[in-house]
Amino acid sequence: MIIIDLHSLKHYKSQKRKKTIPIRFFINITRAEYERERQERIEQNRAILAKLGLDNDNLLKLSLKKQIKPKLPKPRVITENNGSGGEGEQERRRPSRRSERIKEQESRGTPKKIKFVEKTIMKSCRKISRNHLGRRIYGGRIYDSEHGTTCHQCRQKTIEEKVQCTNILEDGSLCKVMMDERCLLGRYGQTLQDARESGEWNCPKCRDVCNCSFCRKKKGLSATGILKHIAIKAGYNSVMEYLGDS
Repeated sequence: MIIIDLHSLKHYKSQKRKKTIPIRFFINITRAEYERERQERIEQNRAILAKLGLDNDNLLKLSLKKQIKPKLPKPRVITENNGSGGEGEQERRRPSRRSERIKEQESRGTPKKIKFVEKTIMKSCRKISRNHLGRRIYGGRIYDSEHGTTCHQCRQKTIEEKVQCTNILEDGSLCKVMMDERCLLGRYGQTLQDARESGEWNCPKCRDVCNCSFCRKKKGLSATGILKHIAIKAGYNSVMEYLGDS
């Protein structure tokens, strides 16, 4: 005999009738919470970037500046018959064949075409002549191509103090030879003060003892080069004395 508790049976049936909450409901709640927190973080980051001046507009400008690179000018190749295309284009397309033709022409002795390559870098690296350097200081001397005077011995145009020859030439004109103290002392053993105190100073050229490269060349002799230190080390007072004994 089976005894059934009606109260328990009713409670069981009522619990069975209750609907269970689906799992996707909790998933939707979690996803919505995540999206809300994500949006809040995005807004906070945007506010921080705006305070630093790195908003979207500024970041876009910076990225565009990095992407845009200035185009460097290409070297222009100029040949003898370089017109609007034609031979110039063919020569640029076939550099190896052109080099082979040049080698063949050089071996045969035939004249080769001259090619000039023009670059902006080469213009800034051109050598400037001595007469266009203006005023500059080098080795304790002040060189001035405009206001300086030329020393007969070293041919350098400086603003250093010099002594001028007082000898009268055969044509009645005054000798224009000038010499600075560095060359006068090292080459001839005389100071500017000694030359001026004499009252009448005849330059080494007028005395026919000049040992500069130009005067020696006129006599058929080679240039001496830098002999000052060699002469002093050998016990002589000047290069003139050293050359006189040698």
